Amino acid sequence: MVLTPANAPLGVAVVSGVVLCWLGLYCYRRWNEPGVLPFAVATTLFGVCGIVGGVVVTLQVEIPPDDLPLYVEIGFIGWIVAAVPWAIFALQYTGRFTRIRPRTVVALAAPATGIPALFLMEAIGYTDARIVMQLLGTVTLLHVIGLATLSSYLLLRTSYEYGHLSTVQGVLLTVAEIAPLLLINLISAQVIDAPVSFVVYAAAFATPAVVLPAAVFRNDLFESTPAAGALGERAIPRETDDLVFVIDREGRVVKVNRTAVEKLGLSRAESLGRPFDELVGSTVERLRSAETVELGTVDGTRKFDPQVTAFTDQHDRRLGTLLSLRDVTERELRKQRLEVLNRVLRHNLRNRVDVIKSNAEALADGGDEEFADSILDSADKLAALSATASSIDRLVSRPARTSEGDLSTVVRELTDVDTDLEVTVDCPPAAPLVTDWGALRAAIGSAVENATEYATGSVSVSVAAVPGGYEVVVSDDGPGIPDSELASIDAESETPLQHGTGLGLWQLEWAVTKLNGKLSVDTTDGTTVRMTIPHRDERVPSAGRTPRA
Repeated sequence: MVLTPANAPLGVAVVSGVVLCWLGLYCYRRWNEPGVLPFAVATTLFGVCGIVGGVVVTLQVEIPPDDLPLYVEIGFIGWIVAAVPWAIFALQYTGRFTRIRPRTVVALAAPATGIPALFLMEAIGYTDARIVMQLLGTVTLLHVIGLATLSSYLLLRTSYEYGHLSTVQGVLLTVAEIAPLLLINLISAQVIDAPVSFVVYAAAFATPAVVLPAAVFRNDLFESTPAAGALGERAIPRETDDLVFVIDREGRVVKVNRTAVEKLGLSRAESLGRPFDELVGSTVERLRSAETVELGTVDGTRKFDPQVTAFTDQHDRRLGTLLSLRDVTERELRKQRLEVLNRVLRHNLRNRVDVIKSNAEALADGGDEEFADSILDSADKLAALSATASSIDRLVSRPARTSEGDLSTVVRELTDVDTDLEVTVDCPPAAPLVTDWGALRAAIGSAVENATEYATGSVSVSVAAVPGGYEVVVSDDGPGIPDSELASIDAESETPLQHGTGLGLWQLEWAVTKLNGKLSVDTTDGTTVRMTIPHRDERVPSAGRTPRA
């Protein structure tokens, strides 16, 4: 092994190779972050080539006049081979692809084997297919340069986009990859003398040996990886409970998250490319100005809070719209419940207290038992109203509790009332159903109670199977529910000038909502209440409450 002043700079290449090998091993053992393994592989491979090339130079000082020096070929091969794991490092570190399959590695590495194969064929003297060999070398070089360009772009862009990263870090990583290629190519062009080529060759390995430790230790390369941010950005629409759509300028859905696909009961294939208004039954413009919107989902009719945001390119040209729909059904139900209970209870409480007060005054002035009976009746009605309000509050507030039962048995039980009316029940011998039985009892019980209160001669109750569940119909021949009572239900709110006198219909409305079912009330001939109750384990999209006829 001969060491001369001319090739002394190659000792720097050997030392740099040792540093790179140590750095790769240290990072692999120190961190378990995205990109650490391919980073360690890339630095170690290039470091090994630096060591081998430096040792070769001490054995081959003279450069043949026509051939490329062996140490240059080793350095060039080292850069090409290391470019593949370096590209994988860039993909994983930036969070673009954190799971790289073996077949992907093979696909990236296969084209990069061309130049090493070319050098091997020249070394054994095989030159019969020189044109094919040159073509293979060109394709391989273009592929590897493409990988290097992609890696540099990802690293620079990521370090610029994420505020917790230094732009210097992206520059250091890019220099570590690009500088060796430029310097080794400068030698291969054979435009410089041997002593200078040794210095350039040493610089090709010294550059990454200096800048990579700076990126790792000074700029905390693996202490705060950007993969978390990139993966987090992708996880937001994927993991959120909101329905998220990306819509182009023509109103077509170009991207939809998993929640929207599952909630709407669609497949991703049939969602993409379709007009948004066809998909959800509402236009973007309408949603932009709406506070809430009702949509039929696999869970029944749900209320959503729409958030519409237009996105543009760097020239402020509108490219499309990002739309998210947050399920606010429970929030709106709580809001509605508080409003109704507040107004109905205040109204009835004020009226009953006035009755109690006036009758108590009359009784104090020497009135008869009629006034006392009126006081007791008002007190009983207040107690009943309070009990109903408490029952409704518990029903709506608690989470759904589903179990399997027989609908026909429950209907027969709830219609077995003490009344002079003719009550007919038509239901199958058995009607198995998985549902929230507490809410179902409240719904059917309210409808039957209303029918027996207003009917003049007969009440009929029927149960029939429908797709996805059962339909329960409660009819009576009475005068029909007063318009004032139905107006509040249809408006879905109680107002100072429009409110009912009781909570029975609200209990029916909220109980059916709790069941994810449909409710319709027809007062054309008496009162007919229709409830569609879905199977909770085989739920189908619901059209919501149908307005009364």
